Amino acid sequence: MENRKKLLKRNNLFAKLLRFFLLCIFCLTSYFTMAQTQIPNASADFIKIDPYGNIYTVKKAQLYKYSPQGKLLFSYSDHTLGVISSIDVFNPMKVMLFYQDAGMLVFLNEQLAPISDPISLFDAGYLTISLASYSAANQIHLYDDVNKYLLTLDFFMREITRTPTNFPSFNPVKMIELEEKSLAMHDPESGVFLFDAFSTFNKLIPIITNQPIEVTSELIYYTDNNEVAIYNYKTMSAKTQQLPVSGVIQALFYRNNIILLLQNGTVWIYEFRK
Repeated sequence: MENRKKLLKRNNLFAKLLRFFLLCIFCLTSYFTMAQTQIPNASADFIKIDPYGNIYTVKKAQLYKYSPQGKLLFSYSDHTLGVISSIDVFNPMKVMLFYQDAGMLVFLNEQLAPISDPISLFDAGYLTISLASYSAANQIHLYDDVNKYLLTLDFFMREITRTPTNFPSFNPVKMIELEEKSLAMHDPESGVFLFDAFSTFNKLIPIITNQPIEVTSELIYYTDNNEVAIYNYKTMSAKTQQLPVSGVIQALFYRNNIILLLQNGTVWIYEFRK
């Protein structure tokens, strides 16, 4: 009889704890919600985000700028220059577009209006540039894929440094400016190469992926199936985060927002709300 009372007491305690646990789950799921917004009429080959959370979408020769909430702000296109190969929005007041086939750089202000005439890399003697980026220090970085040089120029196209990249089978597909005036280059077969403010090689992080990667001053992240793989190269820790939707080819983070580019070209903003 005494054992039965103890068993009933224990079961009642377990039932109370279970009800409390379920209540906690209900409260948490009610407290943290995710709002989703599709950017209307947006169709993109790739996307970028500036330090203020503004979203840029690129579709061939067309560039659009949206607010962090997905409102269309400005647009730009110049079909005479062909397809936009990359854009750099590290400095939103001086956005740089790179047209690889035309060998052109175009600088735009925050309203996506040209600041100056297009700059011809071919006329400057740079005939085999495959990558270009623009730093917070008002310097242009170029990568010569044939001669294997990393070049640093000022805004007036005066050459500052020319650094050989003597790495075996080095074929970078993306160049990313970082906050400390440093630079990252992604080679899908080798990993992420980090360079300091003087374009001197610092270290290699052997993350092998063909997916578009993003690099910050601490993190490297990219989509992997329905997850985002995140690696902190300062603490050498890694984690994954489940994505709220499938078919993602590019993911960007800004505060409580995740901006996703899907395989069908649509762009979605997911916001965590309390």
